[in-house]
Amino acid sequence: MAMTVAVVSSVLVVAIGHTQAQHLIKAQPMKMAASEALWNTSPEHAPWTIVAVINTAKHDNSFKIQIPDALSILAYDHLSGKVEGMNQIQAAYVQKYGPGNYIPPVNVTFWSFRIMVLAGTLMMILAFIGTYLLLRRKDISQYRGLLKWLLWSIPLPFIGNTTGWLMTEIGRQPWIVFGLQKTAQGVSPTVPAGEVLTTLIGFALVYTVMGIVDVYLMVKYVRLGPDDRVNMESSITESVPSLF
Repeated sequence: MAMTVAVVSSVLVVAIGHTQAQHLIKAQPMKMAASEALWNTSPEHAPWTIVAVINTAKHDNSFKIQIPDALSILAYDHLSGKVEGMNQIQAAYVQKYGPGNYIPPVNVTFWSFRIMVLAGTLMMILAFIGTYLLLRRKDISQYRGLLKWLLWSIPLPFIGNTTGWLMTEIGRQPWIVFGLQKTAQGVSPTVPAGEVLTTLIGFALVYTVMGIVDVYLMVKYVRLGPDDRVNMESSITESVPSLF
């Protein structure tokens, strides 16, 4: 059941992410351009950059590896289609919103997007392998190599979620509400610094405790193993009196 849910979920995440990327092209083109380290408007057949050495000072990428046409497919579902670059969007935003730097931190936006995609891809591959073995009526517990990969994949959802959040929030800068309010304008003069610090410390403590509990439970059940866990659940079920 878990493998089936993982396959369905991973496919849906890819589909939803694809539609969100196409929405970004229209709603927040600067974020999309920054996530691709695309300084100038692409050619008609836009390539997708796998890795790049980004020079933010010169607005250039000194090194990059690309897949032809892939960005056009991501943006428009076609092999052709231009994607606007950061320099061109910057000029348009200056005209529309006034003087200022509207280019977000490109390195963080670019790499967080790729780490998110990598984490999701690895999870989907493992889910498909596991489901394939189950469909072939294989005992997954006998494939020690796969089990090790599954064990090491436990942090992947957290990594994918965190880097996706970083890409979303940092790629939107300098806006707190895109096109309406900049982050610098979102500081409240009525909230003292002490309250802000207390709130941050409180959130940090709560999430730290939740993280410790999460790691403890994962390690506990991984060490138990599938057989021990089944036996434990059976003994618990037998110890609970029937209500009927």
